Amino acid sequence: MSLFRQCFWIFWYCLFSGAIAQAEPLLLDEHRSFPLAGYLEVFEDDTAAYDFAQIITDPISQGFKTLPGFFNEGFGKQVIWFRFQVSQTYPFSSGTYLALGPPILDFVTVYVQTGDNPSNPDAYQVFRLGDHIPALDSQRLQPDFVAPLNLPKGLPRWVYIRLQTSSNLSLFGSIKPGYILLQSSNFTIMLQMIMLSVYLLTASISLLLYIRIRQRLFGFYGMFLLCLFNNRLAATGILPLVFPSFAHRIGDFFVYQSACGACIFLILFGYTLFKPVLTQRQRQFLFLLLAVASLTFVSTPFLPVAVIFCTIFVIGIGLFSLMIWLSFKSVRKKICGSVYYCMAFLLILVAPAMELLRLTGKLPITWVISNLVQFVTFGNIMLLTFGLADKLRIDHKNALLAERNAKHNAEEMAAEMTVELRQKKQDLEETLDRQVRFVSMVTHEYRTPLAIIRINLDLLSKKKHDPDRMLTFAINKMQRAIARLTELLEVNLDKAKFAQDDFKLKLENVGVIGLVEEVIAQAKEFWPWSQLAFSTSLDTDMMVAADRRLLKTAVLNLLDNAIKYSPEGRAVVVNVCRLGTEAVINVCDQGLGIPPEERERVFEKYYRIPGNDHILGSGVGLYLVKRIVEEHHGSVAIQSNGSGTTLTVRLPVVTDS
Repeated sequence: MSLFRQCFWIFWYCLFSGAIAQAEPLLLDEHRSFPLAGYLEVFEDDTAAYDFAQIITDPISQGFKTLPGFFNEGFGKQVIWFRFQVSQTYPFSSGTYLALGPPILDFVTVYVQTGDNPSNPDAYQVFRLGDHIPALDSQRLQPDFVAPLNLPKGLPRWVYIRLQTSSNLSLFGSIKPGYILLQSSNFTIMLQMIMLSVYLLTASISLLLYIRIRQRLFGFYGMFLLCLFNNRLAATGILPLVFPSFAHRIGDFFVYQSACGACIFLILFGYTLFKPVLTQRQRQFLFLLLAVASLTFVSTPFLPVAVIFCTIFVIGIGLFSLMIWLSFKSVRKKICGSVYYCMAFLLILVAPAMELLRLTGKLPITWVISNLVQFVTFGNIMLLTFGLADKLRIDHKNALLAERNAKHNAEEMAAEMTVELRQKKQDLEETLDRQVRFVSMVTHEYRTPLAIIRINLDLLSKKKHDPDRMLTFAINKMQRAIARLTELLEVNLDKAKFAQDDFKLKLENVGVIGLVEEVIAQAKEFWPWSQLAFSTSLDTDMMVAADRRLLKTAVLNLLDNAIKYSPEGRAVVVNVCRLGTEAVINVCDQGLGIPPEERERVFEKYYRIPGNDHILGSGVGLYLVKRIVEEHHGSVAIQSNGSGTTLTVRLPVVTDS
């Protein structure tokens, strides 16, 4: 208070000696709630120099002026004193209580007259309230600041209130019977908990959606709601009820730093939401707001509350104005959910406007006005949630449509590939048929000249004039070569026929050891450079019911495959043994082995392991082995590692019955 005003009040008090107009006493004459509006007197102590004793005795302090309503003067550091006189004529069986708000005031001290002399400080009972006072010390059980009034019937009593806060200098209150206070407190707590639950539930769903579908829009929205939840938890007076032991230490942090965090994530949310319609200047403006909000968030513990509030207020006005404009642009472009976004930001713009009117004193402070921001914010998040839900619905619809299109395209591609594969299969079968006919023709054409050569060699061998046996040796060598060439032609003709699954078994009892030895001898003639080793632990041969020619082809294909894939100079080992009622033929090479994922596929027709294109082959050999063995009711297995492969053939042994 200025020196001029102090002198004015001293002069006024001395001149009129207590004739200053005072507010009328509040008369509690019925069972209801009595607002203090119109009954309060206020005194502004700019220097915070007066204590309670001076306030009730010093002439200067008697400069209380009547308030037409509740007190509301924006931000400041001065101490504000209030007083009112109250008299109770109606008996409240549940007691009489003074309830004050808003619930973010730092220090509120209530002095209730209990003695007969209003000028004696000892005649007052003191209640220390405020959100900087531990809730356990002030016995705070309601969101508002509550002090009991033990009023004698019919006797007027003075009540003084000392207010000091770094937040907005405002005060409203009422006197209520005990059960009405309990009802209103329960209603307030229930209402706030419902709103806070909606914030927390919506935030959790948004963050879970972000984790599930990885869309940053839902992540920013969830974090915005979490910050909003923390802010409203403290600003509505619920925090001391949840954490009574340390709420007074974290209340300001929850209110102001959470508000800055909400601004940050709302800016990121808006940038992500309206990115398709943002211009370069609008992006720069949003980045500027983001930088200011982030700097304020970091500096919150060191900045005055008025600076924090004004910064958030300016950011909010700029952000919501831009969001409304971008919403209109989105509506014109028919972007899904844009109508909800437009309504949401239009609604939330009302809150800063109403708050500005309240802070400038143009709007009276009441419970509804003090909670207006929360009501507007609640409506805002509902509309934003509807908009995001609509976006999610459209995205899901588009995803299903894209999935159906992809499935349709895949089916078309599969149909085309099926037709192509059928065509290739047909071409391959035709090629194989031509190959079989060609081999048959070649074999047939070669049989006649080979037969002529063989007959002439027989005639030459009957000549008796061969003193040094050189002619006989040469003739025998040529006969063996012709026999080997004939056998080779027959084997290739059999391969071509068997590749077409043209199996006609002629079963007979075949000795396994004898057949394997015969095939090994033949293989040495076909591949004279190869190293083939044979072993068996059996003393007598085993008999199997088999088509001798087909079984020889199978064993020869095993040897052919092992020799081709063995490094030069490495031996191929063949072993024959008996396990129970089965004859077992093992062919082991020392090659690079077969990968596990390829071991079943090598038995497929025309399949070759990738990377072996430098080795001649058609992918039919092992297929023929498996087909022939299965036709004889046997089985083929592969064991392979990095240093070789073992192919095992099992055939049922003929038992004597």
